[in-house]
Amino acid sequence: MFDLTANLHSLQFEAGLTDEEKKITYLRSRCAAQTACSCAHALFYCKLAHSFRTHLLKLTDSSAGGGTQRELTQLTQSEMTQRLTQRELTVGIIGGGHLGEQLARALQKHTCITPAHIKVSSRRPEALEELSLMGIECFYDNQRLASWAEVLFLCCLPCHLSQVCDDIRAHLPRHCVVYSFISTVPVKRLSQLLGHTSILRPAYEFVSGDAEWQGFPSVMAALKDVDVIAASCPLSMSCKSF
Repeated sequence: MFDLTANLHSLQFEAGLTDEEKKITYLRSRCAAQTACSCAHALFYCKLAHSFRTHLLKLTDSSAGGGTQRELTQLTQSEMTQRLTQRELTVGIIGGGHLGEQLARALQKHTCITPAHIKVSSRRPEALEELSLMGIECFYDNQRLASWAEVLFLCCLPCHLSQVCDDIRAHLPRHCVVYSFISTVPVKRLSQLLGHTSILRPAYEFVSGDAEWQGFPSVMAALKDVDVIAASCPLSMSCKSF
């Protein structure tokens, strides 16, 4: 992609900033870094949960007489695909803003979870037409989504959190894992608001600003970059060195 404004300094983002405002431009790179790493870690968790779930269900099949290993290996490809599809992790996303939309796209692109098992609840579902065309169901019904999802991502604004918690509090299954991207609300407080204990909230440490994180137009583009993949790997812990 060619940047037509590359040599036109008056059209650059920094051109209209005061000297004081220029001192905090590093926050742009931190925002980009946190968004990319948040989505990368969410993908890692969903892949891990899906694999673990599939393995447990296979063990349950064998112990419950659902078929011996030999019988299972003799299933046709379509029969095996159907069984695995029925066991797929169900993932819900509350909030269809920038982060919620990017997360939905990344889940569809980089995991084995099919679009039918990804749903988004947003105040403006009509703005998520591209996700709908991908097969991801978008609507505005937090209670319905909470009742259905096994992993529920909170991507809403902090100012909407209280209402969201009121909506879903009585509808969260015990086995549902709530994965919160709202960094301003600690897990203990979120647990009180939801009356729920299975909650994850990633925390990030910023060491320095890195303008290279701003060079990607979207999370999808960032997750194709080798350096971003290495920096956001949850096993390496190098993602803290932004």
